[in-house]
Amino acid sequence: MKKLSKITLGFISLIALTITLAYTPDYFEISKQLDIFTNVFKEVNLHYVDETEPGELMDEALNSMLQSLDPYTNYIPEERVEDFKIHTTGHYGGIGAMIRSYQNKIVITAPYQGFAADKAGLKAGDELIEVDGKSVVGKSTDAVSTVLKGAPGTEVTINYIRQGKNYTQTIEREEVQVKSVPYYGMLANDIGYITLTSFTEKASKEIKAALRELKKENDLKGLVLDLRGNPGGLLIEAVNICNLFIEKGLEVVETKGKQAERSGTYKTLNGPEDLEIPLAILINGGSASASEIVAGTLQDYDRAVIIGQRSFGKGLVQQTRKLSYGAQLKVTIAKYYTPSGRCIQAINYAQRSEDGSVAKLPDSLRTEYNTKAGRSVFDGGGIDPDVNLEEKDISGVMIALFRKMYIFDWATQYTYNHATIAAADAFTLNNNEYQEFVKWLKSQEFDYKTKTEKSIESLVATAEKEEYYEDLKNELDQLKNKYQKEEADDLTHYATEIKSLLEQEIASRYYYQSGRLKKSLVTDTEVQKAVEVLNNPSAYTDILTLAKD
Repeated sequence: MKKLSKITLGFISLIALTITLAYTPDYFEISKQLDIFTNVFKEVNLHYVDETEPGELMDEALNSMLQSLDPYTNYIPEERVEDFKIHTTGHYGGIGAMIRSYQNKIVITAPYQGFAADKAGLKAGDELIEVDGKSVVGKSTDAVSTVLKGAPGTEVTINYIRQGKNYTQTIEREEVQVKSVPYYGMLANDIGYITLTSFTEKASKEIKAALRELKKENDLKGLVLDLRGNPGGLLIEAVNICNLFIEKGLEVVETKGKQAERSGTYKTLNGPEDLEIPLAILINGGSASASEIVAGTLQDYDRAVIIGQRSFGKGLVQQTRKLSYGAQLKVTIAKYYTPSGRCIQAINYAQRSEDGSVAKLPDSLRTEYNTKAGRSVFDGGGIDPDVNLEEKDISGVMIALFRKMYIFDWATQYTYNHATIAAADAFTLNNNEYQEFVKWLKSQEFDYKTKTEKSIESLVATAEKEEYYEDLKNELDQLKNKYQKEEADDLTHYATEIKSLLEQEIASRYYYQSGRLKKSLVTDTEVQKAVEVLNNPSAYTDILTLAKD
């Protein structure tokens, strides 16, 4: 073997030194601060005048420390680790039902189709009273969820109320797999549709299976992939989903971290599922992380038209680190970059104002990059859609009806008065049925306050405080009366939108979550826009090949 020259050795040493200097932890400072913290914690718990709770103090200290970093770096105590695993894997041991706490009671809001609760006959609207002989009245959703979960094969006894009658049911827990693709099907003009709600470990397999099924049963002319409201999940699943639509060996995402081992490039490893089918991806402000990787990468390769509103802007990568006593730390280790070179992270959490707040990067400071075809795309603020659609405002009355569970409760009542309904996408409420809902709502003494009403009340309070009220009383009373009249007409003014919510909730009672989604597509203007784009080959091509102004 030839000896290395002094120059070569020197060059290698320089590289090693550069790598070392790139990031060298200050172990002395870390040990010093850890020692100070340990001593403070010990002294407080030993000598503070009142009794202390060491566990609560530690949770408070840890959470306060991590809040100074970013919202995604979190301490996960042992009792919450199982819930975290559900988020990433999509499966757990339990009865398979969504529950919610409201009005001091716990109700089942949706049994998962084909799982234990569904097979045992539990329905949305059932009010849980006891679990294994212990009352759950007034308990939180998290507390009840914990006792319902357990190892597959174990049993749990539930006491519940349905339509005023008391029932008891013993259910055997099983492994529950929550689908990442709750619905797929066909839209108008041979356009397929797949909705993805999370990036769990089976997300790409579910997308692939849905795509194959749609192609097998139909002459597919285009595909809509719905990522709206999808908060993300596993980065590797984002890579695998991109791989379905682009060639093997292409870069999907690059990660850059403080430490060299946190940096790397993820490429497609397999042959694609389809390179030709026209593809539209729907996004909105709730599309984050892995959703943005899929949308951004396929936008960079001009493989898909992105439709909707600007995405959330989360360009950070997290890793889970195991701690002692079963706890874990989810810590941000890197930023990710799409193939064009852009990082879509919208907020620099390292730069905070004096009050601790963090601002989004202004559009004027965003850097321009280019897609493969030369179209302009920008970093620092999420994914900008190719076809931008104005986000719909949701009225105050609709928000109140949904949050206060009036839509849910009336749907429960409707279900027990109707043995069957039409197919999910064909089902509609007639005008008489809607008026029955309005009448029922009045019997519930439905009331709500909008931002406008709260602003009027604040104006009146301020006028009284500053002693202007008597002079402005007539004008303020006229304003309140006019607004109250407008508010009273909301159930008529927003009848179409409210009916749509009712129909979706009712459809879910007969056809589960897939029925809700199928019904929602009937009036979904953003999906209709995607179909319009995919049905116009020249417009679709123009969007993907012409640089933006």
